Amino acid sequence: MHIGEVATFLGVRTSALRVWESAGLLAPAREPGTKYRMFSPIDVRDARMVKMLRQGRYLLPQIRQVLDGLRQTGSSDELRAAIAQRQAVLTQRARVMLEAAGLLHHYLESEDAAR
Repeated sequence: MHIGEVATFLGVRTSALRVWESAGLLAPAREPGTKYRMFSPIDVRDARMVKMLRQGRYLLPQIRQVLDGLRQTGSSDELRAAIAQRQAVLTQRARVMLEAAGLLHHYLESEDAAR
């Protein structure tokens, strides 16, 4: 598949695919002569993985680690570890935000009662 076809298939811009390539996340082959990018099924799988992880707000270095693990071992262990780590961070952030909201509510209620 050419870059435009992959972009359409994934619902991303061609510029996103180029950025991901520049970051070392994708390495599509080039057609002889034209030098057009040619995405193999493995490249499309990797691009799909990058898209999903970017939607989850993963940073490019984190995504690279996941893809490297997937390419080296064929296992999704790196992906599972990255998702677990991200979930732990989000859970902790949510707890802090809930605690802060509770404290703010308590403060506002005590201010109203003092009037």
